[in-house]
Amino acid sequence: IPTVTLQLESIKRSLVTSVAPELPPEAAFARQQVLLIGAALDFLIECHAHEYRYAVVENAEYRTLLKELAGRASNSSTDVTDVLAEDGPAPTDAQLPLPTITEQTRRMKVLCERLYADVAAGGGADIPAVLDLQAKTAERQVEREASWFRLAGFTMDSPPIDVVLGLESGADDYV
Repeated sequence: IPTVTLQLESIKRSLVTSVAPELPPEAAFARQQVLLIGAALDFLIECHAHEYRYAVVENAEYRTLLKELAGRASNSSTDVTDVLAEDGPAPTDAQLPLPTITEQTRRMKVLCERLYADVAAGGGADIPAVLDLQAKTAERQVEREASWFRLAGFTMDSPPIDVVLGLESGADDYV
């Protein structure tokens, strides 16, 4: 499954190498729009991998500021108390950039495949248990991916991604 970065790069490459050259010379406005879309895709390709880290760091900084200001203000509203009582992301959530996480996951997948082959070659009694573990992991992967693309209309019967990721209460069986 291609990463978001690979998908964005593919879209941009198709736009630049296939669409733009086919535009007639008199289609100046359309050509401008293609270039604008290309520039927007360049921005997304460069920034999207850091968006989660950015959001976590920004959240932590404003939480700190809000606490400081609330401590100095003569009367703090319940809105301030309520938002500070909400769970926020841990600052450690921002330590690893997305490409590092996805590369690590890819390496783990390769190692799982290697270990599975090792267990299968041994022909022991562990094979049914290993097959079950792999099947359950694959099933959860399919659920995540189907949910990810659900809003595009491909898999409308899939649960929303927050349910699949266990971010909604009562969804602990998905994590």
